[in-house]
Amino acid sequence: MEHNAEQHAFLRQRVPTEYAALRPGVEELRAWLGDPTNLSAQDKIASKRALVGLEDPEGSTPIPDLQRTVARAIESIKADPNNAAACFMLARAITELGRFDDETYHPTCLRDALEFAERATQLAPRVGKAWRALIEIQIHLHRDEMVVDMLRELGTQGFAPGTHATLSAKYAEARGNYDEAIEWYERSLGYTAEPQRRAEAYAAEAFCLLKMGRKSEAERPFLLALLETGPSTWIGHNWSVLKFELGNLVGATELNRRVLSWDWSYAPAIDLKNYLVEHYNRMQKPYPPPIALQEEQLRGIAVPGCDAGVLQQLGVEEWKPPRRGTRARATRTFRHGLE
Repeated sequence: MEHNAEQHAFLRQRVPTEYAALRPGVEELRAWLGDPTNLSAQDKIASKRALVGLEDPEGSTPIPDLQRTVARAIESIKADPNNAAACFMLARAITELGRFDDETYHPTCLRDALEFAERATQLAPRVGKAWRALIEIQIHLHRDEMVVDMLRELGTQGFAPGTHATLSAKYAEARGNYDEAIEWYERSLGYTAEPQRRAEAYAAEAFCLLKMGRKSEAERPFLLALLETGPSTWIGHNWSVLKFELGNLVGATELNRRVLSWDWSYAPAIDLKNYLVEHYNRMQKPYPPPIALQEEQLRGIAVPGCDAGVLQQLGVEEWKPPRRGTRARATRTFRHGLE
């Protein structure tokens, strides 16, 4: 959903409720770090243990997981203030909790996250993810000159080419240079092994194409994004809306069914389902049962969420996660200096 100028102004006045309850803990941590006597804490084992089981915060990470990451990262930093992974995860989780839509972030959340992103780069100056957290925040704050300088420095050092490509894409997209952004996203895929981050790059490509009015071309990156990440309500719903706008009613209906099978409480998909039901009623047609998407029929593959009966009819195996890599946990990333 896109907001008009008045809605944007209103949203900026209030901290998102998903983050408001956690902000006192973040402010208390900031004060705790400001006391030099606390910086000598070095229970590294407890600090690492607090992050066990957490994945890197991404745009598609569910709100409860982001909130849990904030709480655990605070615990981790208090055990070891020099844990760069915890600072990175806290910065990214706060950033995503401040998101209103694909382009609108609450400035208070960004400023809260900025301090921890800067701390992560100071503690781990040659880890791409630390730079990612920092530069993304500066992009959202529209500090263009600072972003250009940081991207130049990151590119010159050359230790994180994938991160540099991804951030260059995000910066180009923020400035409305969508063709350039797509080129950078494609370049970043050559360095990215984690399915979740590959999916985000494909989804970002799709949105760039949509912003340029090239709707039919956006279907391919949406398909590739789902094949990378698996069940994703956010990606699946946006693809279902696109199919409806392209006049593919049955495809939109099938994708909407799959999204609700992944998360029956996902409000945008519920709204679309209600609209589709009314649409079929007006046409005096029955609501269709599960079917195969055109992409599944043409490619002979299964997209996540395909009904078991349809799989049998197609004679294809159920979707399975890609084997070329798994989402890297921040602890592992910062220990080995991966991107």
